[in-house]
Amino acid sequence: MIDFLELKDKLRATEYSALCLYGNDVWVKRRALSNICDVYGVEDDGFGVDRPDPTLEEITLACLTPSMFGSKKLVVVEAPFFPEKRDDVYGDKAKADSKRVADKTAELRRGLSDLLAKADGGFCLIFFADSDKNFVGINGLETVNCNRLDRQSVISWIVSYGKREQRVIDRVCAARIADYCLSDMSRVSVETRKLIDHGEVTPEAIEMLVHKDAEYAVYDLSSAIAAQNAARATDIYRELVSRGEEPRALFALIYNFYRRVYYVKTSSFSTEEIAAYLGVKPASVGFARETAERYKPMQLKRALDYLAVADARLKAFVDDGEVMNILIMQLISL
Repeated sequence: MIDFLELKDKLRATEYSALCLYGNDVWVKRRALSNICDVYGVEDDGFGVDRPDPTLEEITLACLTPSMFGSKKLVVVEAPFFPEKRDDVYGDKAKADSKRVADKTAELRRGLSDLLAKADGGFCLIFFADSDKNFVGINGLETVNCNRLDRQSVISWIVSYGKREQRVIDRVCAARIADYCLSDMSRVSVETRKLIDHGEVTPEAIEMLVHKDAEYAVYDLSSAIAAQNAARATDIYRELVSRGEEPRALFALIYNFYRRVYYVKTSSFSTEEIAAYLGVKPASVGFARETAERYKPMQLKRALDYLAVADARLKAFVDDGEVMNILIMQLISL
């Protein structure tokens, strides 16, 4: 298995006939494909890259047909290749369906192995997938981990990207960019490019140019609340509203954030496990974990009670500003 951040070095050192880009981050997969194109000198312009239908026959034909635009052809399969179990069958039909999937998967794995045995360096077959489950163990195929990058990996990417663009970005600034973007690489890449185009990447430039993710701003607000800094908390809330955030939308973010904090405080699961269970980014759980350290479980239970009351008042069409200001004061008093 190759990690995304080491992919370019691996490609320069080793010739691969097939790669499976698997994981839960589309940006990382797209950038991995871009890196492959760069290393192999292939333009993804509709000529150097072939995108056949996801059948073994079409893929085989694409791989074994020489490229007319260079020495290396990239064959990219983005649609699911292996069959999936049906969700609408039960009992004996479910067992029959499982056998169908297993048999077809085994057949396709054998077909891929036969195809890759014929590889002569003229092609590189690339699959996009959510999981590497069916691709591991196929001779001639290597998997590439394209899951969401953790915070430290995002920071390292920002620093390295700055070096490639001949801009110095220290790790403190890189960490601030990552946090403001919740380590979402699609946003991190855009904001980092914006800063580089601006000139020097400094804390002042980051504060001026990088748009804080609303969820990060809620973390910033919760930090002020936990520190019982009423003036700072009120200023943050007013700033969010002044830049166009709706009070009810902010309330939903705050409610979800404190529920997450309570869950983190009262469970023993890891950050990654909680993120997967709640369907949020690991960075969001990391912020919740930091906040949870400042409270006792009973304080968080009271916070959820205050939030429930505020929710009921908002649904009764009480003035948004009044409800939110009272709620912030109540949370500060925990």
